[in-house]
Amino acid sequence: MPSPSLPAWFLGPRAENADLLERLIVEALRDHVFWRRNFHPEDGFTIRETDKRSEGYERAVATMTQELLGLLAELKRGVPFFSGRYKGHMSFEQTLASQIGWFAAMLYNPNNVAIEGSPVTTRLELEVAADLARMIGYDPARAWGHLTSGGTVANFEALWIARNIIYLPIAVAGAAHQLGVSLDVTLPDGSRAPLSSLTLWQLVNLTNGAALDLWRALFDAAPEGEVQKALNDHSLATVGYQDYARRLGRAYGDPLPAGVVLVAATAHYSWEKIVRALGIGSNQLVWIPVDTRFRMDPDALWRTVRDFSAQHVPVMACVSVCGTTEESAVDRLDEVLAVRARAERELGVSFHVHSDACYGGYAAAVTWKAGGRTRRSAAEIRASLLGLDWPGEDWVRAMAALGEADSVTIDPHKLGYIPYPAGAFLLRDRRARELVSTDPPYLAPVEGGAPTEERFLGRYIFEGSKPGAAAASVWLSHKVLPLDERGYGHLVERTVLGARRLHAALGAAAMGGFRAVMLPEPDINIVCWVMTHPSLATLAQVNALNEGIYQRMSLSAPGAQPEYIITRTRFRTPMYDGAVDPILAGLGVCSPAEWKESGAQGLVVLRSTVMDPFLVSPPPAPDHVSGFIRALTAAAAGALAAASGHP
Repeated sequence: MPSPSLPAWFLGPRAENADLLERLIVEALRDHVFWRRNFHPEDGFTIRETDKRSEGYERAVATMTQELLGLLAELKRGVPFFSGRYKGHMSFEQTLASQIGWFAAMLYNPNNVAIEGSPVTTRLELEVAADLARMIGYDPARAWGHLTSGGTVANFEALWIARNIIYLPIAVAGAAHQLGVSLDVTLPDGSRAPLSSLTLWQLVNLTNGAALDLWRALFDAAPEGEVQKALNDHSLATVGYQDYARRLGRAYGDPLPAGVVLVAATAHYSWEKIVRALGIGSNQLVWIPVDTRFRMDPDALWRTVRDFSAQHVPVMACVSVCGTTEESAVDRLDEVLAVRARAERELGVSFHVHSDACYGGYAAAVTWKAGGRTRRSAAEIRASLLGLDWPGEDWVRAMAALGEADSVTIDPHKLGYIPYPAGAFLLRDRRARELVSTDPPYLAPVEGGAPTEERFLGRYIFEGSKPGAAAASVWLSHKVLPLDERGYGHLVERTVLGARRLHAALGAAAMGGFRAVMLPEPDINIVCWVMTHPSLATLAQVNALNEGIYQRMSLSAPGAQPEYIITRTRFRTPMYDGAVDPILAGLGVCSPAEWKESGAQGLVVLRSTVMDPFLVSPPPAPDHVSGFIRALTAAAAGALAAASGHP
């Protein structure tokens, strides 16, 4: 049953809570005005009533009013994310709490790069990061995190740190030799060895914890200033790629092959941008096959790690996905971590494990009860969902494993229902942030003041200036919708119920000869399918039909006003080899071998993201499932007629 609080969480598809939003915005505005008028009132007024009667003032007001009306008219040409008729990308309206939090803090315009520009919202940002850390199972006392402009920057920071960790032991070894310091290190199998005895291959295969312990031991063994200078002499971050390989070749006889980054075949396209920006190179991005549920294949991951180990190719990081962009699939992170443990035990190989939970991270709230108690049993969660066979035990284990990943990224502006921009980066071991720290003198804290590491976010993050309003927005939304079964957990569950209802209805619908070949039921709430018709005999014809449906049910064409809005994607070889076999069998127009030969043509897949928690609401709520199927059938008929040359 829907929570009685749910109707108060959003403005509503018909702006049903307009009076509530207006009252709270006015309250925020009046409170801000009160603060201004009572801040050193002895200063008097700068803008006087006589100024407001001047011709220039009235002209400026008239211009502002006129241009605002024009802007408002333009904005109505935008996307109706608030409507149950929108079933496209990962967007919905924001929670009322997040909108009020953003508006209230926006009036103060805090810049969360440093405490002196944001004494309140920096604290709120750290509280938000602690909230998210607890939700995924991190220990907030050891973890650290912050907000970013989005998932791309958050993922960038994760790989930035992962790259610096893998090369950290090399820098420590060089610095220790330069300083005349002897250190011991823990190897992946748990044994101890002198640092000076390690080969280059062994140095790049220490666990994250061992590498950071080694780094700390070096600072304990010599004066801090000398240690930092020696580290800089041997660090990739200061030396740079262009000279680093040459130095390794000189010091160790033969530099290692270029390191690789392993990502699920379903990984977001931003990972290619990230490896290019970091100088790692897109050639070093290795795609791991997925299974028929679009989850990373752990067996394929093991074979890949084993093969690279045999060639002495370092693995910088493995990126698992929690909520894929296209299918909302949740990788078996617990099995990915098991592969790493096996590699450490059998191969002496270790690597950073990152979970890209930008979309699915908030689904971890489903696993929490009120009061900080966990719901680690699928049966316990199902009991509150009226017999729905979701989630499975594998899903629950995958979510619980988030707490063991070295880093996690989550986007509050997706399943957190927060205004853009609001991504988040979380680090399991806060010590690793020091590997990317920078200290601009004009932002350094006062001697003896607040601790640098907590109050000067700019020291550790890629971005500089960042809106404190985002932190206030997320913070207030978390207060109103707790990160457990009462709040975000319930919200996500409602969207899963809606997605399952839509999936079942599409699979069973009679659509005048058309048929929906469904992808598996989603792990969260993105429904994917391919439309077909008995008259279609080739993959190209199926793709043309689905592309035509998309054109009729999207805002891609200028002036388009479809009754219902969807999006689409395209599965291509080799990333989806094997995973698409059941879909191809259902279509009956293409064999797996022919699919592999299709190249760039791939397979056009229709996609609907169900972020609307009201989709499963009983009457008198609109029945947008039946309405959607009617619109889809009409669009399919139009697309088929156009493809055959008939209007």
